[in-house]
Parts: sequence; structure tokens; C-alpha cells
Amino acid sequence: MLGEQKLFVIWAENLLKKISSLIDTCDYQLALQFSKKALSLENDNLKVLEILGMIEIELEMFDEAREHFSKAISINPNNGYSKYMYMGQLSCGLEAISYFQNGVNLMISEYDNSSKTTTTTTTTTTTNSSLQDLQDDESNESNESNKQNQLNRKISNALCSMTEIYLTDCCFEVDAEQKCEEYLNKALELDLLNPEVYQLLASVRLSQQRNDDAKIALEKSLDLWINLDPGHSSIPSYESRISLVKLLIELSQYTKALNVLEILQKENDEVFDLWYLYGLCYFLMGQDSQNEQDRLTHWEDARDCLINYEKLHHKIGSDDEGILQHTQELLQTINAHVKPSLTSDAEEDDGDDDANEVYDDDDDDDADADEWEDFNANQNNHYNDDHQMEM
Repeated sequence: MLGEQKLFVIWAENLLKKISSLIDTCDYQLALQFSKKALSLENDNLKVLEILGMIEIELEMFDEAREHFSKAISINPNNGYSKYMYMGQLSCGLEAISYFQNGVNLMISEYDNSSKTTTTTTTTTTTNSSLQDLQDDESNESNESNKQNQLNRKISNALCSMTEIYLTDCCFEVDAEQKCEEYLNKALELDLLNPEVYQLLASVRLSQQRNDDAKIALEKSLDLWINLDPGHSSIPSYESRISLVKLLIELSQYTKALNVLEILQKENDEVFDLWYLYGLCYFLMGQDSQNEQDRLTHWEDARDCLINYEKLHHKIGSDDEGILQHTQELLQTINAHVKPSLTSDAEEDDGDDDANEVYDDDDDDDADADEWEDFNANQNNHYNDDHQMEM
């Protein structure tokens, strides 16, 4: 009996490893099937519940994700901040604030405990240690410091999320402005090198019509990452940098906006907002230009970018009809002043064939089932071999 229980634990561990490898390769559909299998074996397993919720977020199964994170919270409400962070993302208004706050409280508690442990360790080891011991201690202290810095960044980002809610969903709350200042001050206290904090500070200053202060905050945000190598962990997410471009355009910082857009284009050039913001930026540069030739040049560039947006819209499709309508209005204005280029009318969109490809979902389902059967058979073989040895 004990041997069977041990084999079950090993089988469950292998299943989690398999799910992790599927997530690493972004095969979320198959990871979902394996996770459901894992949960059916142990429906109160916190790790499986959180993994399943994460996968469901990736697949935009938000109701299911809420259900699984809520269950994880009910099972163990006082440990593990991640589930609260995810629930904050899945919620709105003051409910989201509540989840984020619970997560932040748990992270701060973890930070305080980590700080005490580091201080105690340092005090103990400085009394009578060999050179090798001191070197080991320095290495351990460095690791602990890195962990604390990472935790600080997570707390800082959570406080940014809470600030953003008070800028949007809860902007009419009586204490909204006070909360924004409170959260951002705490975020800066924990992590002065977080570009997200300065970017959000700029949003707050814009809402207060303090445009000069907003420009200073954006300058600080940009300085923290703009010269880093691609892929550096301190570079904000693609979505966050799209928001940064919108702020820069709103503050008429067009050259800086274009610099960020060029970086984003190299990372992924099939994003609607990328081409729309490119076009809008060039259009506004032309509109503000005092030189007729410069205005026409900027508007030609704007037209090329806005046409790219239209092509991408027709190729992939989008629910944001407002941006499409504004794009068409901008193109009408440009075409009334700038003659169409010789190539723009002749270009064909080669992506239409890709959009019409048909995939056989049944084949995908069969492949998923086959992979599960292979995994299950492999584990059963191990079980049978080990069981015979015990016999």
C-alpha cells in the first residue's frame, strides 16, 4: 500500500513536469487537458489549481480561472500571494483593489521575514568565520538581496496596478487622488529603479494637468530601460510600452514616441496599436509643423503606417471599430492634401491566404488524446515494473 502511494506521488510529479514543459512551449490547450487530469486526481491541490488558473487566463477562459483561483484562496488564504495577484487582474474596481491589497500584504510579510533572516544570518556569521565561510556568506547574502529586490519589484508593480484602477474604474472615488499618491510613493520607496512607477506617475500628473511634471516622470522612466539590450528583464512589457507611446504622444513628445515604436516594431510588427500609433504620431508631427514640405513628408509616412494598420485589420480582424474609423478619417484628411504614392495602389495584401487557412480541430483533439495516452502508458509501465520488483 505504501509502495503504491509512493508511486502515485512520483506519477503526479511527472505529470506536473509534463504540464510545465507544455507551458514553456506555449501549448496551452494540451497543458489544459493535462492539468484537468491532474486536478481530477487531487481536486484540492493548490499548485494544480493555480497552474490551471494561469493556463485558463492564457486561453481567455476568465470565468474558469476565477473559479480555480477562488478555490485556492479558500483552501489557503494566508499563504501564497500569486493567487491574489491573478484575482486582482480578473476583477474590477474596489474588488480588484481588495485582492491586490491582500497579495501586497502577504508579499510585505514575506519581505519582512526575509529581511529579519538576512540580518540574523549576517550578525551570526561575522563573529568567528574562516575566509571561505565569509565568501560563502557573501554569496548567500547576494542571493538573498536579489530575492528581496525581485520581491520589491513585484510589490511595486502591484501598487502600480492598484494606482491604475484608481485612475480608471475608481476615478470618481472621493479618495482616488490620495490613494494614487499613497501607492506610488510606497512603490518608489520599495523600488526606485522601476520604470513602470514613473510611467504611472506621469499618468497621474497628466490627470492633474501638471504636464511638465509628467514629462519629467516619463524621462526618468525611459532612461531606466531605453538603452538596455533586447530581452533584458528590466524592460517593461510590450503592452506597457504601447501605453508609454500614448502618453508621449499626448505630451507632444513625438521623437521619443517614434524611438519606442521602432523598438516595438523589431519585436513584433503585427500589433494593431503599433501601426495606428505610428500613423497618429506622424500625422500630428505634420499637423504641428510650420514647414509645408515637412508636413507633407510626415503625412506621407503617416499614410504608409495607417495603410499597414488597415491591412492588418483585414488580415487578422479586430473588434476595435473606433480605431479603424479614426484611421480612415486620418487617411481621408491626408489624401486630400497629399497625392497617393505610385506603389500604394499597386500593393497587394499577401496575407489573405493565411487568414483563409482551415485547421482540422478534430486532428488536434486526436493528437492531444494520443499524447495523453502515451504519457499515461509510460507511467503505467513504470508502475508495473516497480510493482513487480516489490512483489
